[in-house]
Amino acid sequence: MKVIVLPAILALAAVSCIPAAAKSNTPATRTQASTAHHDTIFLEKANQGSVNEIDLAQLALQKSNNEDVKNFAQKMITDHNTLLNNMKQFDNEAGLQIPSQPDASAQAEKAKLEALSGEAFDKAYIRAMVRDHHKDLEEFMAEKKATGYPAFRTAVEQGEQVVREHLQLIDQLAKKNGVAPAPVPAGA
Repeated sequence: MKVIVLPAILALAAVSCIPAAAKSNTPATRTQASTAHHDTIFLEKANQGSVNEIDLAQLALQKSNNEDVKNFAQKMITDHNTLLNNMKQFDNEAGLQIPSQPDASAQAEKAKLEALSGEAFDKAYIRAMVRDHHKDLEEFMAEKKATGYPAFRTAVEQGEQVVREHLQLIDQLAKKNGVAPAPVPAGA
């Protein structure tokens, strides 16, 4: 499963970027240092995104009566828990800590969803997942272009494929449930 491979590669790439520059006979340039920092920020955002999606998916499992929505939510919980568990060791080495709770925007989204039920809940959850996954795809595409490290770029490309798979699933679910999918990002 691609999701299992991605976390180790992403984290390893982020951790190994700095030591590689330090071992070089050439001093690290400002570009190399800022790219390593940029890669770490991307990894932190990916961790937070996993925590956010797990939390909203748990709510969907509790509130939805739609089997397709529940199946999608379970896939998000499974995939993102695997992602986080596989990244723990590497995050620790990089000095990163996995967030313990959803961020403020995910908490606000959850509060809105908690007030809904039935089909209204399902459609709102689907819309949130469509929006999140389209944004995630844009971020993976941007990181793929921004990183200066070939191993990290490869990991981001693999992650982009996983995001595309999730995006395809949620867009299909949106269509089936009468929720308009978001436009595909330019260059996708």
